[in-house]
Amino acid sequence: MISRKEAESLMARLIHLRKRVRKYKTPNAIRKYQTHQKLCMEKFKYLITMHTDKYRGFFNYEDLNQEGFEALLKAMKNYNPEKGSFFWWAHKYIETRISRTANLHTTIRYPLKYAKAHPPHKEANLPTIIETRFCPDISLENTEIRSIIQKSMKRLNKEQKKVVKLAFGFTGDKPMSINKICKKMKISRINCIKSINGALDILKQHIRI
Repeated sequence: MISRKEAESLMARLIHLRKRVRKYKTPNAIRKYQTHQKLCMEKFKYLITMHTDKYRGFFNYEDLNQEGFEALLKAMKNYNPEKGSFFWWAHKYIETRISRTANLHTTIRYPLKYAKAHPPHKEANLPTIIETRFCPDISLENTEIRSIIQKSMKRLNKEQKKVVKLAFGFTGDKPMSINKICKKMKISRINCIKSINGALDILKQHIRI
């Protein structure tokens, strides 16, 4: 952690270098700005974990950290010293971005104000039921559930099916993060999230258990 004075000094330097880049646009000015920007990211990155730690058990934990870095970068880019300390500014950017993204990855949507004020929910994760003895009723119920899900999956397009299977481990493997799905399928992050959200909307409409 760093002091408020050090934070203000780092941001004052960043703002100064950014102004020089806009004014002169020389390779040297750009290089100095980028170097200091990396230093600031390294110094302030602990602010991200302060907001993502409570989501450590989520399958998309890596994605939330990435969202935090993007929010921090945006906070540094838009920071206005006249509107308050950088700590307050950065926390608002990071908290809002992470809460919104975590909320998008659940099958039940919560208002952003509620999501930020309450412990995270994990409705998107299938519950683990440990049953040591064979039970015909439970076996039949599980078979029916699988059948309902399989029928509902037929309503999804090819990309949605693949994304959902990877995200929730329907293929038998461990659920994959958004970043890993994007790399595996060679699609953009935005398209991946749209596919998941679209698929969940369709599944919720047709799954009746």
